[in-house]
Amino acid sequence: MNKLLILTIASEFFLLASFLLVFLTTRKTKKNILLIPLLIIGGAPLLYLAIYDMNNHYADANIGLGLAFMFTWIYSVIAFVIAIVLLVKRNNNISKEQ
Repeated sequence: MNKLLILTIASEFFLLASFLLVFLTTRKTKKNILLIPLLIIGGAPLLYLAIYDMNNHYADANIGLGLAFMFTWIYSVIAFVIAIVLLVKRNNNISKEQ
């Protein structure tokens, strides 16, 4: 299997896991509907450029693909941090109610 394919799948999985964690920590359906376009915005550039790079074999480095990976990783980390903050906030609210 191609290293690019493995790295792309791992990056998209981490992005999906981050948004799934955000989805599970929020209970409001209106906020959950907004997560779908945000997930697409975060994953689409990497998927497009990875498929493009697999179909077109160039000898030089693909800077756009590297930027797409960096964008997806930063986007995933931000989503993961937001999920952790929401989870901690939710747990604090639950503990205050008891």
